[in-house]
Amino acid sequence: MPLPHWTAENLLPPGRHPADLSDLYERCVWDAPRRNERENLFGALSGYLGVVTRLVPTGRAWISGGFTTRYEDGPYDVDVLLLPDDWGSLKRLDGPARAAFYGLLTLRGVIVEQPVMYLDQVQPVGGLLDGFLCHPGDEEAWAAAWSTVRGPHGPVDGLAKGFVEVTW
Repeated sequence: MPLPHWTAENLLPPGRHPADLSDLYERCVWDAPRRNERENLFGALSGYLGVVTRLVPTGRAWISGGFTTRYEDGPYDVDVLLLPDDWGSLKRLDGPARAAFYGLLTLRGVIVEQPVMYLDQVQPVGGLLDGFLCHPGDEEAWAAAWSTVRGPHGPVDGLAKGFVEVTW
């Protein structure tokens, strides 16, 4: 299903918009500025979702952030929220698969050893993506967050944006 056209504010219209990756590419890469940077981000997203679908049998990904806007000065990464259809499938992942899955998520406030260092944030795919996991029952809170338009000084009152839902 094709994604709706950009609004006058260079956003997707408010709401959750089902799409496949070719629809996402058409609107957020082909029909947006800074195509070279967006091509790189789309490649990272495609590879990321390929790994996710090997580990999680069925689910959805909500895609948002600067990637789903038509601003001239971005995007810098892609924001992805994973919504597994069967939460139990995550609990059944074995050690290596579980480690691979958690390696797909953005971590904040990380302390590593040898050498000891503190990292504010660790992002998958070399920082091209922010990956988050939606716990059952938290969908409304995430939908509100994914719809929030952020300006240089925080959320923009009275303005909402849409986000994309890819299902596998």
